[in-house]
Amino acid sequence: MDMYAAYAGAAYNISDTWNCGYECKHPGTEDTHVEYRWDAPLITSDGYIARNPSRKIIVVAFRGSAEAGDWIEDFTENPVQWPETIADSIVVLGFLSGYLVSSSSVVQHTAKLAAQYPDHGISAVGHSLGGARAAMFVADISIKHPQLLPRVQLYTYGQAKVGNPAFAAYMNGLGMPIYRVVNRGDIAPHLPYNNSRIVHFGTEVWITANNKTVVCQSSDYSLCSESLPPAAFNIRDHSTYPGL
Repeated sequence: MDMYAAYAGAAYNISDTWNCGYECKHPGTEDTHVEYRWDAPLITSDGYIARNPSRKIIVVAFRGSAEAGDWIEDFTENPVQWPETIADSIVVLGFLSGYLVSSSSVVQHTAKLAAQYPDHGISAVGHSLGGARAAMFVADISIKHPQLLPRVQLYTYGQAKVGNPAFAAYMNGLGMPIYRVVNRGDIAPHLPYNNSRIVHFGTEVWITANNKTVVCQSSDYSLCSESLPPAAFNIRDHSTYPGL
């Protein structure tokens, strides 16, 4: 999990080469090559696609919340129907707007690399807002390039809730590895708070205050971070994920 957290963290300060400080020196990432970067400053959307030939993975990383504009997008909850091919699927507009501004080129470059390196897996990663967009990328590429789905996996860190039960059911039904890491009392994964219309999906990996790991499926999220009282939620834990 820590290696993928490093890939997610690298999205905050990546350049055209794999030289971003701590994250780019994390064990397992050393042989990584940046293949493509995107940056849409007006809507604060950026990230990168990289390839690690030693691990045989293509990494698609979405940057998380680093600026005030990002937090505004994080909490723009207005629901919107997306993707159109998933019946009754609704997602948070604030997450979707930043994803769509770059989605076409990101999906295109990923599919191109996947064709060039058929023995590579595809790992979508992101922290915070980036996790929500990474999830949308997975939904998007599963529809546009379904042949790639057996090679795709998703790792998110501090991801807020993305869509309604229809969207969550679609994601859970993809049958691919989806790991949603929650650090202690990080408040972000519980937002939007107390709203049954927007829910989580995938496997929750909760790092407790005692640094123990508890793993929960969608049927028993109440045994993971949801077991905490609201008073335990905080912003501090949002920026202290292992590996980030």
